[in-house]
Amino acid sequence: MRLSRRDALKGLLTGSGVVGVQTAALARPNSQGLSFQISSWSLDNGLRVHVVANDSRYMSAVVVLRSDLIKGEGGLAHLMEHTSFVGAAGTFSATEVSGLHKDWIQESNATTQPGMIRWQASFLPKHFEHAVGLLAITSLDQKFDVETVRRQARVVLQELYLDHHHAGTRSRKMLETALFGANHPYGIDTTESEIEKAKTPPEKLAVELRDYAQTIRLPANFDLFLVGDLDATLARTVVGRCFGRFPSAQGPMLAVPRAPVTRVHRAFTAPSPELRRPLSEIKIAWNTGVGIGHRDAKVVLALSEYLNDVLFSRLRERHGDTYSPEASYEPDECSGIFKVAIPSTEAPDTIEHKVFDGIAELKAGIDARELERFRDRVELKRRKNAENSESLVECLADRVVQGGSIYDLDLETVTRDDVLAAARTYLPSYRGSYIRLSLLGR
Repeated sequence: MRLSRRDALKGLLTGSGVVGVQTAALARPNSQGLSFQISSWSLDNGLRVHVVANDSRYMSAVVVLRSDLIKGEGGLAHLMEHTSFVGAAGTFSATEVSGLHKDWIQESNATTQPGMIRWQASFLPKHFEHAVGLLAITSLDQKFDVETVRRQARVVLQELYLDHHHAGTRSRKMLETALFGANHPYGIDTTESEIEKAKTPPEKLAVELRDYAQTIRLPANFDLFLVGDLDATLARTVVGRCFGRFPSAQGPMLAVPRAPVTRVHRAFTAPSPELRRPLSEIKIAWNTGVGIGHRDAKVVLALSEYLNDVLFSRLRERHGDTYSPEASYEPDECSGIFKVAIPSTEAPDTIEHKVFDGIAELKAGIDARELERFRDRVELKRRKNAENSESLVECLADRVVQGGSIYDLDLETVTRDDVLAAARTYLPSYRGSYIRLSLLGR
């Protein structure tokens, strides 16, 4: 029998978990130039909660599970992620969970990476209690019914095949392995082993998933992040009831090793079925070693934006060699990857020379006027995203998971001399310490 929404809410909120003592409440500026109040506390079972109330008129949530057993080569974490919002959970059947999800959560997604699964959801404030309860059971109390496992294993298999046979996958994995190393969690290609796991008979796979969940689905390995139009007192009560009823348990989390700084020059060439002659694309990348917590992270981020403008000015506006040159900096807890990607009808060697001519010019001097224009563009982005709950909740999650967030990097304090020094320190010279991948159109 299908439960009424009232009965469903009662079932979701039943429990005896008690919210623990508040451990933190602080104001920090984010990249939107705002100060926001963060309330953090722990439940008695060890699960950590982080809340920001704002005036966005909607709510965003992220549930993060971390474990050293979440590894791609096993394939089970990926499958577990896919059953999150569609399979039986708590006291509800798969059909009921699917219906409740459609009723209460307007946007959702889940992702898996080495050491971590994230469940993301956005919903209207009127669904707050329902949505939090649903997130609790789908993340902490999945049942892995055989029919759901059967369907989702097929979905995962399709996803893996699409990734494995996608035109750009081989070159992307080639670049990742060169940047991180073949044995680094971010450099290992686990596609084949995940495909084999997804082919496991569903009855056996369901049993494996239940056993696996018992080893990683531990409350003290979870963090819950909530941002939006909510009442702090209500949040403490609802979260305590929904997430606090699970018994205390904790396991080790994955310590992602530092990726090596790029010290040598390596060049690869690969065909690109996505491009047709005369088009080709050159990708240049290197690990600066400036991770998200490094003192120079904000300066390197500013440098990447400045280089992006330099390449646009030289390669597109001055020479017409490309339509969309792009320079970017991607810092995390273990690396700081700098990338340059340029599609063009010019030969890759010619474009590479021009890129490093631009870098050499940048190392010689910084245009203060252009730096000020860049700051104005950053300020515009900040103001446009001022009440974006997704940005705030991602900022909170990144702070906890990787020790910092790109949203927190205050670029307004970066000076011309800072950028110039960073350019001379972290930008390589021609045929220096970087990986070059040339994708040739057919």
